[in-house]
Amino acid sequence: MTPQDALRQMAKAYPGGYESLAPRVGKTAEVLRKELSGDVKFKLGLSTATLISELCIEANAPHCHDFVNAIAADGGGFVRLPVIESSDNACVHRSISSVTQELSHVVMATMDGDADGVISDNDLARIHKEAAEALAAVQQLIQAVEAKNKAGKK
Repeated sequence: MTPQDALRQMAKAYPGGYESLAPRVGKTAEVLRKELSGDVKFKLGLSTATLISELCIEANAPHCHDFVNAIAADGGGFVRLPVIESSDNACVHRSISSVTQELSHVVMATMDGDADGVISDNDLARIHKEAAEALAAVQQLIQAVEAKNKAGKK
């Protein structure tokens, strides 16, 4: 998943979508949509990208860490997320199931891409997308385990 893809997904998942996020970053919904589309006539700056990321994290919107994950993945890194306080018990088993499912998607994308002995740009993009989703699932598992550990110490 590219940083641009991540921001687009985050904006869609933000509470109220583009329409409520755009004014918070000083843009109209249509301009934000075009900037996130990758249209060369509309440039998305780093400060706007960072603000979108911060707002999504603040709102705890789905996919809120995708941008930082995509940036880190471009450099071969991994972002360690903080433990999130939760009122209900974190479900470690559900998180493990999610990790297993997402890793199977990485394996299938890789095997499908390499079936002809050549990994095309499209194959690589799909593998990156699946790997980013697997990393997000691993992060959720780590958060669930750490939250459960912290809850056991009270």
